[in-house]
Amino acid sequence: MAAVPIQIDGVFYPYSKDGRSQPVAGSMIGQAFVVGLGVGGGPIIPVQPPDVPPGGGGGPPGTPTFPIWGPPGMPVPPKPGYPPVASHPLPPVEGPVDPGYSPPWAQIPEGPPDGGAPPPDGGIKPPPPEGGWGYHPEYGWGYFPGSGGKPQPPG
Repeated sequence: MAAVPIQIDGVFYPYSKDGRSQPVAGSMIGQAFVVGLGVGGGPIIPVQPPDVPPGGGGGPPGTPTFPIWGPPGMPVPPKPGYPPVASHPLPPVEGPVDPGYSPPWAQIPEGPPDGGAPPPDGGIKPPPPEGGWGYHPEYGWGYFPGSGGKPQPPG
C-alpha cells in the first residue's frame, strides 16, 4: 500500500455539545494511504500473439523478417524462398545530364582572398553588399551570401 506524509492544520470540534466542550486549534500529522495502490502489476500478456510471416520471424526485436529485399546485384542462392533482388532495366534518366551542374544555391564559393591571410591592416573587412567574403579579427574569414535570396522588409 502506498502512503504519503501529510499535515492538517485546523480546528478540532468536540462531538459533545455541552458547555464544557470547546473547539481547539491544532495540527494533525500523519500519513495518507491510498487503498489498493501499489507497486507492480506483472507483465502485460497480449491477447493474441503477433502473426509470424511464413519462412521467418521470431528473432530479437530489430531483426528483419526473412525474406527482405536485396539491392541490385545481391548474391542469393538459386533456391525458392530467397528475397527478390532489384534488377535492370531500371527506368532511364530523361534528358541530358550535365555532371558539372549544381544549382546556384548549392554552389561552393571560392576561398577567401589572398589564400585566407588576414587583411594587411588586420582590422575588420565587411563583405560586399552583393555577397562575398568578410573578415573579423576574432572570428576570421566568413562567407556572407548577401541579401539576394531572402525577401527584405521595405525601406
